[in-house]
Amino acid sequence: MSGKQNLGSFKSLARGIIGVSAFAQESKSSKVSPTEPVKRKHRVKSIGGREGLECNITQASSSKSERAFSELIIGSLPTQLQEYAIIEDLLFVMMGIEGKYIEVNKADGLTEEIRYIEGIDYVVDSTLDPSLKDLAERILPLATYYTAIEAFVETYSEMKYGFVNHALCGAIRELLKEYLILITQLEHQFRTSSSFTLQKFWFYVHPTLHTMSNIHSLVMEIRDNYQDSVEDDDSHNGYDELLNCDGFSKKNSIPQQVKGGGILSILSFRMSQLSGDPDTKKLYIYLLSRASKPYISMMHTWIHHGEIRDPYDEFMIQERKNVKKEHLKEDFNDTYWEMRYTIRENTVPPFLVPFQKKILLAGKYLNVIRECGIAIEEPRKKTIDESVAESKADRTDVNVNSDVLLAMDGGRFVENIEIAYKRANRTLLDLLLKDQQLLARLRSIKRYFFLDQSDFFTHFLDLAWSELKKPSTQVSITKLQSLLDLVLRNPSSVAYTDPFKEDVKVEMSSVGLVEQLLRIINVEPTAMTRGARSITGTLVGGHSTGGGKQLTGIEALSLDYVVTFPLSLVISRKALTKYQLLFRHLLYLKYVEQLLCNIWTEHFKSFHWREESGHPSITSWKNRMYALRQRMLVFIQQFSYYVTNEVLERQWRILQSNLAKLSTVDQVLEYHTDFLDTCLKECMLTNAKLLRIFAKLTHTCVLFANYTDKFRKSLMALKSQTDGNNSGAVSLEQQEKTLHKFEDNFLYHIKLLIEALNFYSATETVQFLCLVVRLDYNLYYYNQPSKR
Repeated sequence: MSGKQNLGSFKSLARGIIGVSAFAQESKSSKVSPTEPVKRKHRVKSIGGREGLECNITQASSSKSERAFSELIIGSLPTQLQEYAIIEDLLFVMMGIEGKYIEVNKADGLTEEIRYIEGIDYVVDSTLDPSLKDLAERILPLATYYTAIEAFVETYSEMKYGFVNHALCGAIRELLKEYLILITQLEHQFRTSSSFTLQKFWFYVHPTLHTMSNIHSLVMEIRDNYQDSVEDDDSHNGYDELLNCDGFSKKNSIPQQVKGGGILSILSFRMSQLSGDPDTKKLYIYLLSRASKPYISMMHTWIHHGEIRDPYDEFMIQERKNVKKEHLKEDFNDTYWEMRYTIRENTVPPFLVPFQKKILLAGKYLNVIRECGIAIEEPRKKTIDESVAESKADRTDVNVNSDVLLAMDGGRFVENIEIAYKRANRTLLDLLLKDQQLLARLRSIKRYFFLDQSDFFTHFLDLAWSELKKPSTQVSITKLQSLLDLVLRNPSSVAYTDPFKEDVKVEMSSVGLVEQLLRIINVEPTAMTRGARSITGTLVGGHSTGGGKQLTGIEALSLDYVVTFPLSLVISRKALTKYQLLFRHLLYLKYVEQLLCNIWTEHFKSFHWREESGHPSITSWKNRMYALRQRMLVFIQQFSYYVTNEVLERQWRILQSNLAKLSTVDQVLEYHTDFLDTCLKECMLTNAKLLRIFAKLTHTCVLFANYTDKFRKSLMALKSQTDGNNSGAVSLEQQEKTLHKFEDNFLYHIKLLIEALNFYSATETVQFLCLVVRLDYNLYYYNQPSKR
């Protein structure tokens, strides 16, 4: 339908609503144009030729006669002349002009401002004939409604009230125009027809009274909502500052309840509540269809271009200007995807509530594409029509009033939302999966952070061991990065064919793994049973607060990965931090395993350990040491196998399966986040109690490995003593006591870990039972008596 046809249909609708067509036949039969000036003496003759009144009117040039006429009491006139005078007053009053016998009611005690807003109340001369007075008082509310509506239109047409209010005022102005045309036609009938009476006047304006009453009720509700919102805002000091701190730019002070979606909500609610009256329903359909056009236009720009063109903060989607995509690579707590664009609470029109999520996501998807520098083309109408023909939007689960759909162009916006959402989703999915190679990126990250096919990393550790033994503050990151690049570029390395190997970077953490994890799960590391610390302070300024031992290079070693937008939506700084935690966890397990393997090598190759001591007590002490070393090594190896094969690899297969059948971008984010969270949880990195027990166990293993050299020297001294050399005497009893402490400590904590795993397998994840079976095979530790 063309613009002219639309305007014509609205005009005809407005005329039907106001009731102007009631005069169609009578206007055709009239010979005098409504706009043709008619002298009052003609009107008097047509009433019946009252010579006295005609004389007063024709001699209006005389000031004395005018004064006499103005001081004339209407009740002293004949009834027919009273009717003539009151009709003439009504025609003026209905346009907001005070009459001679109908005056403004100044006894109501209202101020001029309030009277202007709520509508002027008029009173009829008390001397008027009672029957005429009753009819006039029935008509007078029209004058009150008109003045109140006119004041509303004048006020809410200001720019600060927004496009929706402007459109609503435009629609009401069309109705007021038809109302004035009605008054013109009434005046025409009054001046040309001798049979026109006050009763006929009432008959013609009665339908309009109902329409004007509904419009007046609407504008009063909008004004009341405005007043309530202003009072609420005044009671919340600092509200504006809070909005600005959150990144929302408050462009004007008009409350959301009386602009944009708030106005459409009022219209749709009133339409549904008053739909039992056909005329009222028709009125609100007209007002809603007109008022919603700017809003639907803003929605169209959002879902088809990813842009918010909303200078007056009317639209249901709001933008945080201070949330930028660059923060994704830097800030652990950055919530670009969740907080850059959000829905304004309690301002979404009811007919858009079922579609609000799709509207939000469609624009967010396109906004990501636009920020990548990719041009977004306007969808061709042909494409939209074809898409609608092929796949109609499913409305079976959408609770939208059919009358609202009728007002909104027959519900065409439903199909437009569905088409825009699918188009934006598919475009961004293709960008991530094909252009940005998301799956290949994730496989690359898995290779480096999960030590998958990690022959290159073993080579790197061999080359960098001399550097990694130093304190972390003395390690040269530049040297480590050069060694890593050298290893990755080695043609014999598996990583040589990885196109993203240049994005892997070496970094040193300033806080230990266990301390960092305990901070993340809100446990103070210096007092593990006391208060919590926020995750923000943990990773933004993560320096060790305690006066503990300084980290070595191997303990502080971590990897980083360079990710650009839009991949940083999926592989954000938060996700990379989780990858780093898992990497450091695996690396520490490998480190402890290497220490224990070095002990095994020494025990196997060293002459002092292989030689028969010839003393049963020393032999028993050595055997106990071998057994403890083996139990520790088995524990670390079984735990490493559990982490790599039963957690990381299994969850990776699940992630691959989910990514192969995904249909939305949000599913990509959800699956990837679930993958990392599940890996952290099943690796015991999110439970403070399990983490503390595991830290005690690994610390015991490291202490035992570092104490091996002392054990070796003690063994040599003990053998010298058995040979009769008492120099540097060492007590076997003291060495057995030291070894006994290691045995008791390890046994106590591994039994405690198994008990905790059994408990948390019932409350957190059943996956812990797999680890229990591996650690306590054949209930070996369960049957061991506790020595504490």
